[in-house]
Amino acid sequence: MRKAWFGRIGSVLAAAAACGLWMGCSTADGKNEIVGTANGEEIRVVELREFLGIRSGSTPASDVPAEKKKEALDRLIGGRLLAQEARAKGLDNTEEFRAQIRQNEQDMWITALFRKEIDAKSSDIDKEVKAEAKKMMDADKKLTEKDAESRAGKLTYDMKVRKIQEELIAAAKKEVPPSVDKALLERIGKKENVADNAVIATAGAEKVSYGEVKRMLQAIGAGAHGSEDLSRNPTAIERILDRELTKRALLGLARKQGIEGSKWLAEIRNEMERILLINILAEKEILKGIVVTDKDLEATYKEHAEMFVQDGKKIPFAQIKEQIRGFVATNMKRKAIESYVEALKKKAKITVNESVLAKV
Repeated sequence: MRKAWFGRIGSVLAAAAACGLWMGCSTADGKNEIVGTANGEEIRVVELREFLGIRSGSTPASDVPAEKKKEALDRLIGGRLLAQEARAKGLDNTEEFRAQIRQNEQDMWITALFRKEIDAKSSDIDKEVKAEAKKMMDADKKLTEKDAESRAGKLTYDMKVRKIQEELIAAAKKEVPPSVDKALLERIGKKENVADNAVIATAGAEKVSYGEVKRMLQAIGAGAHGSEDLSRNPTAIERILDRELTKRALLGLARKQGIEGSKWLAEIRNEMERILLINILAEKEILKGIVVTDKDLEATYKEHAEMFVQDGKKIPFAQIKEQIRGFVATNMKRKAIESYVEALKKKAKITVNESVLAKV
């Protein structure tokens, strides 16, 4: 989910931009330098580092080749241009876009809560990174300070972010206590008649009905498993409730901590809007005319014949036709998006700060 422009349209449109939603964004030296712009919209070092997989963009990506950094920046620029084009076409003023924003609202609040907490602790984490880097350099005299901080940063931030998430969840459950009606759960397990509007769990003032649980199980494709109806399985219900109650407790904590109207929520909303706009643009315009024909499949089968061999024998076309279809469709989508972005670049004003890019 790290290295593409887009949201969730198949494997081609995996949302790399979204990975940044769970990272911090502190203001350590260099992190907020502008590395590039797309029609005046800025891309900062912190975002490029996050895109490259460095939590919080906290330390230099010294182990990433310069060419990979350029490629990543190019993808971020492409993402900016796609979102700008979507807005120019009015896609941000459609009911589809508004509905998707509403659907993601709670997740945005919770993500903003995590970002706020990581920001608050980033200074202490940076100190730990430097201390760990010093230990590495003491152990390996050939290791440069930049490389040591890069390695230490990845280890430290991964560990600290997990800890912050665990602590926030614990704090949320303490502040907004979740509760499950065990007696009702037992009745469901016994196949007794339970109304959909029966309250099966609460998180503070938030209530979860049995009907909601059924819909959640259905949404993840777990309404039934073989002959077993998981909406009657107490273990399956408790698992889905634990996830939902944790989410609602975090949402309650976010409200209490003043996330509404905060800079963190504004940042998350901006990022989420960009992802959703790119998804909609791709669905409505870029990919709408793509059709994979049998001729395309046969051509691919012949062109890549060496790929379709098993135990020394060529696999019959009919046997792997549908697998090839997925491969061809993915390539066609990728090429369509790349072509669209290249057209946008020709009429865009793009800048790259090479001196800053070298420090990423």
